Amino acid sequence: MTATRQANRLFIWFARVITLIRRPLPAPGHCYETAPDFSTSSMSIISRRQQVICTLLLFLFMLLLVPRSGNTYDMGFWVRWATHIFEHGLGNVYQLQDDTYNPFYQYILWVYAHMMGSVEKIQYYFHWLKAFPLLFDFVGAFWAASLVQERNRRFGLALMLLLNIAYVYNSIVWGQIDGIYSFFAFGAIVLAVKQRTAGSVMLYVLALATKTQAIIFLPPLLLLWLPPWWHRPRQAVQAVLAGTTLTVLLLAPFIWWSWESYLPRIIENNLGVIDIFPRLSMNCYNLWYLLVPEDVMYTIYDTHAFAGLTYHKWGLLLFFVSSGLVLLPLIVATWQSLRHAAARPTSALVLLTCGAIPLLFGFFNTQMHERYWHGAIIFLAAYAFVSNNYWPYVVGSIAYFLNLEAVLRHLELLKYGGTLLFDPRFVAGTFGLAILLAVLKIYQLAPWRIGQPSSKPTSPILASPLPLA
Repeated sequence: MTATRQANRLFIWFARVITLIRRPLPAPGHCYETAPDFSTSSMSIISRRQQVICTLLLFLFMLLLVPRSGNTYDMGFWVRWATHIFEHGLGNVYQLQDDTYNPFYQYILWVYAHMMGSVEKIQYYFHWLKAFPLLFDFVGAFWAASLVQERNRRFGLALMLLLNIAYVYNSIVWGQIDGIYSFFAFGAIVLAVKQRTAGSVMLYVLALATKTQAIIFLPPLLLLWLPPWWHRPRQAVQAVLAGTTLTVLLLAPFIWWSWESYLPRIIENNLGVIDIFPRLSMNCYNLWYLLVPEDVMYTIYDTHAFAGLTYHKWGLLLFFVSSGLVLLPLIVATWQSLRHAAARPTSALVLLTCGAIPLLFGFFNTQMHERYWHGAIIFLAAYAFVSNNYWPYVVGSIAYFLNLEAVLRHLELLKYGGTLLFDPRFVAGTFGLAILLAVLKIYQLAPWRIGQPSSKPTSPILASPLPLA
């Protein structure tokens, strides 16, 4: 095949991908009467093998573009901890007082250190550590796309998410690992909706073992776990045993295969994560930037009182109240599932609810970092894929990218301060708009508005298999 024919074929394929992405979905509650025709010429434009090759090439291409720079503060810690693991073993990494991260990332540092093979290489090739969270970004994107019933749309949707700079910025530019715990939390939610509670609990254990912030997904997970456990108590026993076994295995090197047991240290790290930075905000452009002038943001402690409560407690109160309002439709759906075993919440409701919770977490609480929005992106993307409503995903992605870039300034633009796009109040308002769009749609999807469509397994999560292409 000549180069011209290859170029034409690629152009036709991209045009087809755009068409498939924009193809409307069936109305809520509609079931396909016949399976999609996978033998059509439109499906043969790119085969599954070609999709795998394109995915691998895209992953390698992104790795080649990974900058050596990143957040100097974070990357310096990764190198220091990896070096200590290489010299003293995985189980002894918590000898370092500045290592406050949970065990799962220590395993990744252990793998990286032994792949490098020397302290010199660990310190020189530190930017390749970004390949690990990027891998989870890729797997998460394809899993999110797999929730769509039309198989011929999945590859294009996955590419759309992977080419979203807001989705991969955290991993390949900043050098952080929020994409890892977000992937595990997303998988836990998807398996919970499919009522595979043992696998869901295990993925959630991995999410918590990566970052403590995964605790915000516990309420919706409990609502999703409760009905199958109520109707089939054996599932609850299996899930608890699976989660406990995995937890013991994750902690084993730090308890029994180290100079001393570091379990108290790990528990202390998780319990003490709240008041490490007692400021109104740690560069997270949220509600507090709308209420307090930016120039005094870093001089005000959240322990100061207002109307009888500290700023910290006001933030928690607003977060809990707003989360309760967002979770209310899912609570009603859970109640219906407890009464009728066949009734299940719709995938759109679950995904959008779980996408809204990280937005509320970052918007109202004090002490928030700019990266804490990350968990929302994959859920909002998956909701957009299954519902064809992209507004919360697009608005949330724009706000998240602007917040990250305003802090890290990776693009090295001539001007950041004084510009509208990177103004903290503008970004905070954009996050507020994303929250408003999500909440309005959540209540449009509420069970009392749409009856009980969840009694029929027409949701892509419930009806479609996991293969991606």
